[in-house]
Amino acid sequence: MAFTGTQQEVLAPMAASTERPVQVLATTMTIHELTIERPAIVAYLQNIPADKQEIALVHALEVGITEVVARRERFRH
Repeated sequence: MAFTGTQQEVLAPMAASTERPVQVLATTMTIHELTIERPAIVAYLQNIPADKQEIALVHALEVGITEVVARRERFRH
């Protein structure tokens, strides 16, 4: 079998097939082509100007995660 591309090009399809919509690394998280079909989330973001939606989503994640962590702590004790 002959390969016409570089090794990186040959491996690209395999790497792409294992890529997840949400990638969590040591200090960052990347979201790729993620569809969220939750009416409350969509409605919330629709009421925010398009240029502010990304930061609004980040803030909503921060608030939501803070609440989830607090609830888990309350149920531990």
